[in-house]
Amino acid sequence: MTLWIDVDDLLFHLVHHGRPSGIQRVVFELCAGLRTLHGHNVQFVRRGANKHDPRDFRTIDWSVVDTLLRQVMKDSGAKAAKASAPLFYAMQFAENETHRQALTGILQTEAQVLGGLASLWAGLGRLAVSEGKAALRRRRQQSSTDAAQHAEGTPLTEAVEAGDVFLTLGSPWNHENYVQTVRWLRDELRVSFGLLMHDLAPIRCPEWCHIGVITTFRAWHHAVLPLADMIFANSRATAQDVQSYLAEEGIGTGITVQHVPMGTEFGLAETAMPAERLVSEPYVLFVSTIEARKNHMLLFRIWRQMLEDMPVDQVPTLVFAGRPGWLVSDLMQQLENTKWLDGKIRFIQNPSDAELRRLYSDCSFSVFPSFFEGWGLPVTEGLAMGRPCIASNTTSIPEAGGPLGRYFNPRNLSEAYALIRQVIDDPEDLAAWTQKVRSEFKPVPWTTGAKVILDAVRR
Repeated sequence: MTLWIDVDDLLFHLVHHGRPSGIQRVVFELCAGLRTLHGHNVQFVRRGANKHDPRDFRTIDWSVVDTLLRQVMKDSGAKAAKASAPLFYAMQFAENETHRQALTGILQTEAQVLGGLASLWAGLGRLAVSEGKAALRRRRQQSSTDAAQHAEGTPLTEAVEAGDVFLTLGSPWNHENYVQTVRWLRDELRVSFGLLMHDLAPIRCPEWCHIGVITTFRAWHHAVLPLADMIFANSRATAQDVQSYLAEEGIGTGITVQHVPMGTEFGLAETAMPAERLVSEPYVLFVSTIEARKNHMLLFRIWRQMLEDMPVDQVPTLVFAGRPGWLVSDLMQQLENTKWLDGKIRFIQNPSDAELRRLYSDCSFSVFPSFFEGWGLPVTEGLAMGRPCIASNTTSIPEAGGPLGRYFNPRNLSEAYALIRQVIDDPEDLAAWTQKVRSEFKPVPWTTGAKVILDAVRR
């Protein structure tokens, strides 16, 4: 039995956004864990050139996905903000001509999706010229034919066998024809289908999403979930929420949603941290895309109140680390109008993994006031780096922080203010809490969650 994992939306995200967000990190780490446990019986696919054909899936080597994402994590951040940059880096760092041509095939496919990366192809053209006539001659030989086949990938129909499993770990719900893909897999290829649910935010909390996202998300899941042979969730809270949703909608009622433990290891961070601090003064860290659901506005109000209640030099800087998202135009305007509270709030956009490790390492503590989460990866990231976290007490977030976190109601400004002030005003308590985190935090390998998936697939 082979487990086939769809990584198309992971590749799409790298082209469109550069640095992966929480979902993409989870997808990559679980893929790596599954590969570790199940070896070459875990294979990967992406969409072919015909994006409108629900059956056009091609195999892709794990080494290509691994190299591509790790290079993005290494070179992303302020220095590599353009969407095309990560893929161009992957081309530059390809180990040999065969790998370079394989990556070219991927780039061609993804460029067709986005349609506007003319500058990327100009760069690839210059790269081809720089390879010289000798490389061009080699391409005409049989090795180039092999490389082209490697880049294009084998059609899934030629590689899959009845009894295999097709697994969706990411968020491909922007593909309207995915339900046709799943029906084809199950009815014609006799392949089982499973998917990992990350949250139901567009359904449970539509006020924090664009209307297009809400409509697409609802329709996709209402059509696809009844076809699933197995459904996984990234937390117990999400598993319960999805189970309730299935019952409410009268779909998939015979399926038990299985919780997959999330890992806490920094598997992508292999580069050393920057030698110098990114923020020189004492600071509190909030790692997240800036969007309404994440509740940055609450922290803006708390920091503004602290600047009224305390001497300015006793108020630590608040650092937002991430990228701008949706439904935050009012917040961004308020930040600009107040000059980011005269510098007491700072925004570090798209930090690389190395920069993120440095930010966690040097902060006094982290905060995570989100209204709704499927998991809460930044909470466990901070704890894994030995830093306490003050977080909201909703949905899955207390699962992510466990007994080492401290929690508040994200809708209660005074409660959140009091908890944050208490930690800032009592450095001895913060030092003791930090030591407790460092001595008691238990890392969870990604293979733990991968084993849950494998056990279910084997059953």
